Amino acid sequence: MVRSSLLTDDDRALLLKVSNMLDELLETLGVLEDEEAMRSIEEAEDDVKAGRVRGYEEFIEELKKSGEI
Repeated sequence: MVRSSLLTDDDRALLLKVSNMLDELLETLGVLEDEEAMRSIEEAEDDVKAGRVRGYEEFIEELKKSGEI
């Protein structure tokens, strides 16, 4: 007996994309509900606007000098 599938490969691919998008949305909502995380993001944005940033290489050098890496 040959059994036909209700879903095509394209249907499955679309469902996987939708599932991934829903996972991302739930993760985003989780961050938005986390007051501490949102406060940290706002502080980081303020730091960038004020120029209180450093490049990757400078950051790595700092970590090396402090013995953290």
